[in-house]
Amino acid sequence: MERTLPLAGKRILITRSKEQASYFSNQVQALGGTPLEVPLIQFSLPLNVERVKDELECAVYQYDWLVFTSVNGVNFFFELVNKRLPNKIAAVGNKTKEALSEWGYNAELVPAKFSAEDLVEAFKKEVNPMHSSVLLIQGNLARPILREELLRLGYNVKQITVYENHPFPLIQEEIESILSKKTDLVTFTSPSTVTNYQKVFGIQDVPVAVIGPVTKQAAEKAGYSVVICPDEYTIEGLIKAIVTFFSKSKDNLI
Repeated sequence: MERTLPLAGKRILITRSKEQASYFSNQVQALGGTPLEVPLIQFSLPLNVERVKDELECAVYQYDWLVFTSVNGVNFFFELVNKRLPNKIAAVGNKTKEALSEWGYNAELVPAKFSAEDLVEAFKKEVNPMHSSVLLIQGNLARPILREELLRLGYNVKQITVYENHPFPLIQEEIESILSKKTDLVTFTSPSTVTNYQKVFGIQDVPVAVIGPVTKQAAEKAGYSVVICPDEYTIEGLIKAIVTFFSKSKDNLI
């Protein structure tokens, strides 16, 4: 008997940037679902790019640790810095660690769970604040908690913004097309996707899946019904949780 794929007949709305959506979409398709790509964010170098370049040129030799909190941070950083790095490196998450590896660097410190709060805990356990300075490589919408908590613990901390996150402009025809289609699940992978979705589409009676607790908090604050939040804060973890959710829903109908 032919086995039905777990997401067969399900339409999953994906709000990631165009560059990042393809892997998620391919996984949904492979599981039998229909991905609806609606890019709500886009990334770019900062407007003051030459000043940021000069700042990075000096800072990489003044700080013991470089901390990357996203794949975007890694890729935009190396677009701006073209020299061998002397620093120790920390990363929030395996995807960020893998991105660093592609540039030829190993992340020496990666927290067990992929959040800023967990990285703070990892620093507390592994790195003496009396002898360590930290350079945070982040985007313009990064939460301040990492910088604030490391400063509170006594680390010498500097933050440099190497990329900017902006809303992606959707034309009215695209908006109307999405609103006219049945959607079984809306997915959010960052607070900025929540904010931009709400501005464009408002609050809809559609279940929501989020990549982790920070995005969940943003979605619930905005008024969305979050039904999926994986234990592993990655796209792979999110996909597994989505499959589990629809499998349980199917079982409840039997």
